[in-house]
Parts: sequence; structure tokens; C-alpha cells
Amino acid sequence: MAEVLEHVDVAVHGIRTVSGRYAIGGDEGYPGINLFACRLRMMSSDAFRVTAPVIPAPGESILASLGPFGALRGHVERQFEDGFVVGIEHQGSSREDLNRAIKQFTETLWTEAGERRGAKRLLPRNPRTVFARPDNWSQPCLVMDYSVTGAAISSAFQPAVGEVVTVGTITAEVVRLFDVGFAVRFFEQQSEDDVEAGLQAPNDWEQMLRRAFEGR
Repeated sequence: MAEVLEHVDVAVHGIRTVSGRYAIGGDEGYPGINLFACRLRMMSSDAFRVTAPVIPAPGESILASLGPFGALRGHVERQFEDGFVVGIEHQGSSREDLNRAIKQFTETLWTEAGERRGAKRLLPRNPRTVFARPDNWSQPCLVMDYSVTGAAISSAFQPAVGEVVTVGTITAEVVRLFDVGFAVRFFEQQSEDDVEAGLQAPNDWEQMLRRAFEGR
């Protein structure tokens, strides 16, 4: 009788400390076109969920690079208001390799201090927000990290260096462009206690986005 190999399912939810990037459609990523930053929320043997600035259509091909879990390929299975779920395509021993990475990740002690990067750059608990220009044009975006003086942003639109934008409710100047987004410097230094709240999207924008998502 042929031996039946049983697949072992491993999953971890509530992830807040893993940032990555994803390319929509095909293998190559083009900054500002189909390559964006994301934040991992859930990882399992068969799927992962991310918070992201641009939400692809169901069935869209995705190639993601997610820190300790490496490069993963698959297709969008489900959309959420703030991101999407990708069903992972496995080849060879990739499933077993991913299971080992997940188990190693869960055995690692993750603390709030582990979220801090150089010069007190922090990862927001809710990274998806909105940025706007002075003409009231606005678009969803992802806050990759932030400090009291600025933030790194990923979005489907890259403003020009020197352009004035408002991220959440904080006004800033674009000071640098990079492969998956842009960096802004706040016009006024923020307090450590209030900066994360200031980067959150206004309530009316959140409600509008929720209504649009529920109306699909």
C-alpha cells in the first residue's frame, strides 16, 4: 500500500513585527507601479495575510518577501478593508521549510522593544492610513515606520521630493524617494505620546472606506 504523507498545518496570528514587500502580477517589481511595502498579520502553512496600501483583485498573482519567512508566491484569496490574504503555492520542500520558519518565529521572544529601530523609529500598530495633498486629493497608504520627526510611507502614488502632504492629520514635506515608497519630514516635531494617533486616518475617511468595501 502506498504511504500517504500527512501535511502538518502551522499558523501564527496577530503578528505586528514583520515588515515586507510584495509585487502584484508577474515576477518583477517596479517601484510605484506594482511593488509596495506591507506588514504581515498572519502566517500559516498555506496562506498569509498582510496589511497593505494597494489591495489586488482576487486571483491576482503575488510575489512577496516577508522577513524571516523568505520569498513566497501565490494568488489573492480574499480581500479585507486594510489588506488581503494570499494562498501560498508550494514546490518541493517549501512547505516544510516554511513550517520550520514559522515554528522558529513563534519560539522567538518578541517584545515592544523589538519593534524599535535606530533613532527611535517605530512600527505603528495600525499601519494603514491615508495621505493627502493640498488640493484635497487623497489616497490610502501604509506607514512603514515613523519617529517624532518623520515617517516612511508606501503608496500606489509617489509624490515629488519637496511636495507638501498630510499623512493622517500631520503635515509634512517629502524629502526622499526609495524603491517601495517615500520619506516625509514633519513640519513640526511631534510628541512621542501623540505621533502615532496623528498618523491615523480621520474617522470620516475610515467610515467612507468601510462603506465602499461593504458595498462591493
